Amino acid sequence: MNNQTWWKWGDPDKSFHLNSYPKLRNFLEHTWNKKLIDDFRPTFIFEKIAKETFSVNQFKDIFPNLKLNQFSNTKNERLKFALGKSYFDVIRVFTDDVVSAPDFVLSPNTEGEVYYILQQCEIHGISVITFSGGSNVTGAFNHKKQGVTCTLNLRKLNRLLEIDTVSNTATFEAGIMGPELEKLLNEKGFTLGHFPQSFEYSALGGWIATRSAGQESGLYGKIEDMVLGLTVVAPRGIITNEDYPKHASGIDIHPLFMGSEGTLGVITKAKVKISTIPKKYKWIVAIFKDFNMGTKAVQELVQAGVHPAICRLSDPMETKMLSFFSRSENTGIKKIIQDFYKKRLKSQGFGEPSILMLRFAIKNEADEAIVKMAKKIIKTFDSKLLPSNISADWESNRFSLPYLRDTLIEHRVLIDTFETVAYWKNLTPLYNSVSVALKATSNFFDKGGILFCHISHSYETGASLYFTIIAPQELDNEVAQWKKIKSVVSEAIITNNGAISHHHGVGKDHKKWYLQKLGIESRLLLQAIKAHLDPKDILNPGSLFDEVKEIKQD
Repeated sequence: MNNQTWWKWGDPDKSFHLNSYPKLRNFLEHTWNKKLIDDFRPTFIFEKIAKETFSVNQFKDIFPNLKLNQFSNTKNERLKFALGKSYFDVIRVFTDDVVSAPDFVLSPNTEGEVYYILQQCEIHGISVITFSGGSNVTGAFNHKKQGVTCTLNLRKLNRLLEIDTVSNTATFEAGIMGPELEKLLNEKGFTLGHFPQSFEYSALGGWIATRSAGQESGLYGKIEDMVLGLTVVAPRGIITNEDYPKHASGIDIHPLFMGSEGTLGVITKAKVKISTIPKKYKWIVAIFKDFNMGTKAVQELVQAGVHPAICRLSDPMETKMLSFFSRSENTGIKKIIQDFYKKRLKSQGFGEPSILMLRFAIKNEADEAIVKMAKKIIKTFDSKLLPSNISADWESNRFSLPYLRDTLIEHRVLIDTFETVAYWKNLTPLYNSVSVALKATSNFFDKGGILFCHISHSYETGASLYFTIIAPQELDNEVAQWKKIKSVVSEAIITNNGAISHHHGVGKDHKKWYLQKLGIESRLLLQAIKAHLDPKDILNPGSLFDEVKEIKQD
């Protein structure tokens, strides 16, 4: 079996070696004073996956209405559906840690078959984990082996069911992947406008189940801002909300399933609002003397009603790192800054600048006016405008950077991300708290750890901070090293008024901190809903909130 078919990111033909990023390699080797050797290989023993734990005969007995080609219990298939794409998922493959694969995989063709499968699984006590794109980075597919587990592969539910070009809405089956969804809309002159970094390998249902945010959310909103209606299949029935543009007809049910991560039902269909494709885009690139000044500028922009599709402000370390994410020695943000501005800007206090990249969708003259307004606001913060083509490096690589993670791990490098969101008044203290916590409670920096951050999504009330860490792996201690850092950063986030996640979701990795912030009455309410929709607790058991029996009112 080719390892790339199950643990690596994306398309094996698009993967690359660290040598493709010579500037990054040189920087890390110089910083850590050692050569990065490509010698770390997966040690997970394929034979650990039992050859057959759920037989064809069992399948035929329990699911007589399904066809044999909708069932798989082969090692290859089960392993493909065993893990997501987080650092923790991948590093366990390298350290021969426990990987718990499902006993079998079912691929329904219709919504009715989803309902049938859930009913049969409930009768026979089979746990169900929903899977579509598989790009989750919070341990959503990790589970303790308790009884028989089935993975529900929704990739065949991938049709465009309706498009309303008058009302600007479209209805899709939830298993449709990002590129196919966009292709179908683009053919009609529309876009959903949802482009997470996982866009090429994630699906509509997964976006909704994890409350995803795309890189152009400044214009189009997060996924929950786009959804008008849902159909959700639970063991107790099929739930469909009556959808309207806006209404006051009592309590709306469909928001309950956004962020539910497969615990309350299986999202099979979604009606979303769509937008006409912009005529063109315009970039603004600027640098500020420090991250704090750039943060104030972004706040001023969005609170003045300027909402670029993309708004990304990098702190000084990330601004420096961005120059290493070019595959050429002669291009990149750092090179351009050095060639055109270094001497003059450094003398003016821009020795460690923070770079801001804004992309505006242009549909009419009013949008052109907004771009001019944005430049005017930016200039008031003692900034410097740079050539807009500096953004080209980032734009061309925005969906390919996850491939870099794989080759860095093979060179014994720890790389992971942490994202959060907070109100503007709390943003700078929260940003500072992460580095303070890492310095105070770990040896992260002492051992060469690198921390950088950017503002990734901005709102009138606050913004999202997206942290990245890079460090040499601790040999024979890789999992414990990651868990320590994960704990330190997560504790710093939630104790400094940040959410445990802005757009990656909760999964198993964030559950501890999610529960710390979930009040007793909220948990009891969610458990009551869970008990009604999924009384036998077969849907992604152990996720988000504890079972009803574990919580008692005082």
